[in-house]
Parts: sequence; structure tokens; C-alpha cells
Amino acid sequence: MKIAETCRRTAALLSIAATMSGCDRFVERQVQKNLERIDTAVLQDPGLTVVLCGTGSPLPDHERAGSCTAVIAGGEIFLVDVGPGSWETVDLSNLPTSAVGTVLLTHLHSDHIGDLGETMTQSWIAGRPEPLEVYGPAGTAQVVEGFAQAYAHDVDYRVTHHQDAFMPRSAAKAIVHEIATPADPTGSVVVLDRGGLVVTAFPVDHRPVEPALGYRFDWHGRSVVVSGDTKKSASVVRNAKDADLLIHEALVPELILRAADVAEKTGRTRLAKLARDLPGYHTSPVEAAEVARDAGAKKLVFTHLVPSPPNALARRMFTSGLSGIYPGPVVLGEDRMRFNLPPAS
Repeated sequence: MKIAETCRRTAALLSIAATMSGCDRFVERQVQKNLERIDTAVLQDPGLTVVLCGTGSPLPDHERAGSCTAVIAGGEIFLVDVGPGSWETVDLSNLPTSAVGTVLLTHLHSDHIGDLGETMTQSWIAGRPEPLEVYGPAGTAQVVEGFAQAYAHDVDYRVTHHQDAFMPRSAAKAIVHEIATPADPTGSVVVLDRGGLVVTAFPVDHRPVEPALGYRFDWHGRSVVVSGDTKKSASVVRNAKDADLLIHEALVPELILRAADVAEKTGRTRLAKLARDLPGYHTSPVEAAEVARDAGAKKLVFTHLVPSPPNALARRMFTSGLSGIYPGPVVLGEDRMRFNLPPAS
């Protein structure tokens, strides 16, 4: 009996040991898989890569983060806007976050700046070796300073915990470049010229939000334009001339005004008023298609979708009737959608 009991206990222990060994191997594989998911090859791509890291609006949507477009060129990641939730999408898009070196803000609405603190901090934690450069309209310095103050204790804790050799305090900072708006309402200004990559900023019409900007990236014969928030603008037409990719905001007035009517009928007069104010400083899909046509843009991508389309019927309202206006392809943007533009031959 004693021998049999000893055998049973030995077998049980061996079974537990085998299970633990299997668990250890599984954990190691998962850790390795997570570490290897990062797409470092994108930094060596000689063309332009664009990843939509936030296609939503201030209206909540569990599938869409706040405004953010990643443009990768010359071994660096540039983020145009960093709305709420966008940093997580940047990371989940498997981008090498230590290579996020520059943020370009189109304007200072909360749905475009909400994750600036996370961008400053998390890219530093990931290994960003230099201060983050932040470009934007007048007022950007105040916004950056506010986030820096809010995260100051976090920086102190991490430097103390990990030591400056591994978490250099100097790299946690942000350098601000406030962009002077061109006097010409359709003009542009070069904000960055680095190793063949040229980034220009141009004014757009998002009044009463002033100034508000759009951005154009030119690299190896390819070009990408991000409109920012704007009503239909001649400035976007001019500055998106012959762009390979025009990433333009889109609001469907019919849906917003219908929502306002329902809010009014149910006694939510304040909400109805806010909803009716929205179409006046945004662009409808039809208007955006007209902009793309007049600019000669090769592809039109909708982002900052208002309202975020929850079903096929709503998605169709963003794209129906555009083929007779704009001859090129129209894409309804989704978070983590990627576009690759090889160098022009």
C-alpha cells in the first residue's frame, strides 16, 4: 500500500511539474510573440506609409479612437493629431512607438489633443532618445506645458525607479514649434524639411476655431494630405494638388440634423442646439469629393467620421452618390487601416 501511495503521489507531482513546464513555455511564447509583433521594417520602407490611428469624432465609439493619422517616412513616425484613445491604437497597430518623434496638431479641440500626454510619455518609455517635437497653431505651447505639468510626477517616478541611464529625463521633454499662419488664406508654409521629406502646413476654415491647419507630406515623389477639421476649403484644394492620398474629414449633415430633431422632440434642447451647430464648420462627403476632384487627388480617404457609422446603412450614407463627382477611389477610413505608397518611379 505504501508503495502504491508513493507511486500515486509521484505521478501527481510529475503531472503538476509537466503542467507548470507547459505553462512556462506558453507564457514564454506569448511574451516573445508580443515582443516580435512590432513592425520595425516599416522604418526601412523607402516609400510613404500611412496608418489611420483614430478615425472617430467626439461622439463615443468603441471601435474608433479620436483623430490621429500616422505618417511614416525616412525612419520616423509623424502623428497628425493625437485624440483620446489614439495612442493605444498606435501601439496596437504594431508600430515601433520609440520612433514617434514628431506630433503635428491641426487645432486645439480636445478630440485632437486628448492623448498628447500619453504620446509624450509612452514614446519616451518605449525608448524615444530625443525630446518629442510638437508642431501646431498658436496656443500649442500652452497645451504642451499643461500636459508636461500633468505628467511631471510620472516622469520623476520613472527616472528615480529606473535611473537616468535607462530613462533619460532630457528625452521626456517636448520641443514646441508654433506655426505662423500664412497671410494668404490658401497659402502654405514649410514647417519641416528633413532629408528629402518636406512637411507643409496650410490654413483651413474651421471658424470660430482659429487658427486651424492641414498638413501635406512630400517624400520620394509621393504625397499625403491631411485636411484637419474644416468646412469645404479652397485651401485644401490648392494644397492637395495631385496628392496621392487625401485624408479628409467627413460629416453627414442628414444624420446629424435628424438626431437634432429627435433631441428637440424629447426635450433635449441644449443637445439639439449643439448638434445643429456642427455642419457649419465641417465638410460633407459630397463636398469632400468635390475637393478631391478639384485637387486632382488620386485617392480620397474619409476620417473623423461624424457620426461614427455603426452599420452598413450608415456607412453607405458616407459614400453614396460620390462616383458621379469624384472619379477616383473613395475609402471609408477605419482604425488601423494602412496605406503604402512606394517611391515614384
